[in-house]
Amino acid sequence: MILNHLPTFETTLPITKQQISFRPFVMKEEKLLLLASESEDRESIYRALNDSIKACTNDAVSCDTHPMVDVQKLFLEIRGKSVGEIIEFNLVCGNCKHTTPSSLDVNTVQVKFDEGHTNVIKLSNDLIVTMRYPKLKHLSNLSNPEGSIDDIYDMVADCIEIIQTKDEVYNRENASDSDFREFIDNITSEQFETLKEFFDTMPVIHHDIRFSCPKCARNNLVNINEIVNFFV
Repeated sequence: MILNHLPTFETTLPITKQQISFRPFVMKEEKLLLLASESEDRESIYRALNDSIKACTNDAVSCDTHPMVDVQKLFLEIRGKSVGEIIEFNLVCGNCKHTTPSSLDVNTVQVKFDEGHTNVIKLSNDLIVTMRYPKLKHLSNLSNPEGSIDDIYDMVADCIEIIQTKDEVYNRENASDSDFREFIDNITSEQFETLKEFFDTMPVIHHDIRFSCPKCARNNLVNINEIVNFFV
């Protein structure tokens, strides 16, 4: 297939700082994303997003290899270059359910960085854990605090990169996934809460829209942080 006629653009991913070249979506990919969005099935959305991101970056970026925030921000940039930087949608009042037409420039949606956030976490004088940022597959666990305890524990374990004790260092090269899960099962609740602070303060895609309902005059706040909000 000849795709040489498509323009290419450059960007720097916010978490890994990797410089990436990308092209816009083609019609096949736009259709795939739209169908996945209409299905409201998270697995279909994940697959469509992953396939499209990989195609547009010549396999340089995927949902399986890159942090969730890198993928989300890159998707916004590709979306802006593909079908336009302005998204038209309706805002729904939380009180009377009246809908108000609105629009959003995807360039105004930024990554929020919390001051003081770190991925190197000291659990005790002899125990330091280095975390890696969650991938898109972890999104349902991050957005659903009432989810399965096992799923949450598995996610935290999966996001551990290095465990450093006084005498040894365990990393993804010399330890198995089950070793990291066993580590989570054997720390104190206080230490687990310290690890959770990493997720509470990590960089996220975040955009607030404040509007006053023209029907009932209620002031509303809408937070946009789901990638599906920006699907074509």
